[in-house]
Amino acid sequence: MKQITSLDEVVAYLLENASDLTRDYRLDRMREVLKVLDNPQEKFKAIHVAGTSGKTSTSYFIRALLEAGGQRTGLTVSPHIVAVNERVQIAGVPIEESTFLAYFNEFLGLLDAAKLCPTYFESLVALAYWIFARENLDYVVVETGFGGLLDGTNTITRADKVCVLTNIGLDHTHILGDTVEKIAYQKAGIIQPHNYVLVRSQRASVMAVFREQAASQRATLQEVDEMDAPDFLPEFQRQNWAMARATYEYLRRRDELPKLSSEQLEHAAHQTPPGRGEIYRIGDKTIILDGAHNPQKLEIFLHSLRAQGYASGAVLANIVEAPDTKLTGCIAEIEKFATHWIVPEFRVGQDVMNRHSFAADYVIEHAGNMSIEKIPDIHEALAALLRRPESTLLITGSLYLVSLLRPELLKLQGK
Repeated sequence: MKQITSLDEVVAYLLENASDLTRDYRLDRMREVLKVLDNPQEKFKAIHVAGTSGKTSTSYFIRALLEAGGQRTGLTVSPHIVAVNERVQIAGVPIEESTFLAYFNEFLGLLDAAKLCPTYFESLVALAYWIFARENLDYVVVETGFGGLLDGTNTITRADKVCVLTNIGLDHTHILGDTVEKIAYQKAGIIQPHNYVLVRSQRASVMAVFREQAASQRATLQEVDEMDAPDFLPEFQRQNWAMARATYEYLRRRDELPKLSSEQLEHAAHQTPPGRGEIYRIGDKTIILDGAHNPQKLEIFLHSLRAQGYASGAVLANIVEAPDTKLTGCIAEIEKFATHWIVPEFRVGQDVMNRHSFAADYVIEHAGNMSIEKIPDIHEALAALLRRPESTLLITGSLYLVSLLRPELLKLQGK
């Protein structure tokens, strides 16, 4: 078998060779792969994070708090923003490229010998679990891809798993269901027998679903309200911090972890994921980069921006394949902020080969009298955004779009 020699080759290989079964949601393929790997997912203490909004930031905060408490951690998230090894983080950083490639080539050999062909996402989750089991970690923080019940991450059956359920809203409705209650049921599917479950306090109908699912698994449920958060955290991150703090406090009691000092807490609160509320200063422009990609996320994030004094600005945004209801909701939120909207087009370069952004014509048709400009090429779209007279510029609507444009912003800012 040909050896993979770069992170870009990993992505290219998986896109070309992994099973194109991304709409076929079931766990038997994943269980077959993990069995070949000697079920690594059962060999570490796990914190499993699901939800519609805030799960990546919450995962980063949990990981940072555990590290502050002297624990060696693993973290797997998706999609990646910088490079594919971001999906396998140890001690707060993606594992080295050479280490990732050595593991990946050995992993491919095991799959090939067993004649298994999981999906792109399943491959990377299984790889992460396998690496984590071999690295002798104290805890592993696992972010679901989406959903929960049939998500590729949902194979950890240990009774000591901790489940964290963040805000629930309407997203992926064509797969997860067309009501928040149906979506809550899917998210709560990560709960296994006797788990400890922390849930974000939210609407009564969602809480009823969470309580019912927890009771059915004889799991203990803790409802989390707001907690004190450092003043520098934007409003949209304060809820995520509250969930992470509550999670650490539970583990501190259960596993006798140390109490953290105010300095340690402040350091942990700075550990946020790339592409979430990042601010760049280029010339006289403030460019804000955030991957909010559903109406709930956009509402929370844009409300937070206004609270920080960013009342309006020019926007570069598009949404990856979505039902009309999601697009309409996203348009409504962006319209509240945008003085001008540039709509690019792009193809997703990870997880699947055939997903693409397609909302440009839909946006133009449904955004009323708003000033809109369609610029298909994302690089030309960014250049046009930077030429706008507004001092505040926002790039949003898709983590995939963020991952494509973030390197250019870093170069322009001189990092």
